[in-house]
Amino acid sequence: MAGDTTTLITAIVGAVCGVAGAMLGVINTWHQMRRDKVRLKVVPKHVIPVGIIERAQLNFGLEVINMSEFPVVIEDVGFLLVDGRHGTLATVPGMESNGKLPLRLEPRSSYSKLFYVDQKAIDWSEVRSAYARTQCGTEITGTSGALTQLVRERGKR
Repeated sequence: MAGDTTTLITAIVGAVCGVAGAMLGVINTWHQMRRDKVRLKVVPKHVIPVGIIERAQLNFGLEVINMSEFPVVIEDVGFLLVDGRHGTLATVPGMESNGKLPLRLEPRSSYSKLFYVDQKAIDWSEVRSAYARTQCGTEITGTSGALTQLVRERGKR
């Protein structure tokens, strides 16, 4: 009788440990796959110039944040149009925060590109989202309330 109880307890403990080990293995595999993936956050924003650039003709920007655990090289940023084409505006000279593209972006750092939206380079009614493309070919899109407002207001013209 005592031997049967010991065997049963040993089997239950073994099963619990086996299930816990399998779950930890799955979690570790998922975490490792996530670590090796390019993760960028693309945030379109309104820009309000202050200080010495107060009268500058810029009023919109795109911020790209590297959420990966390794550096990535940003090759291009701009706007993704409804038909899949890429549109961009001329950058305000001297207003790129980290330098010109292509740019190596370290982990947890960001890059900002500032624009003057009154340029006629883009039909705003066709803009779907903002994008950032890396040198390895990964393209990440992002949108925000600021971009939605800009498309709504500028797309009517």
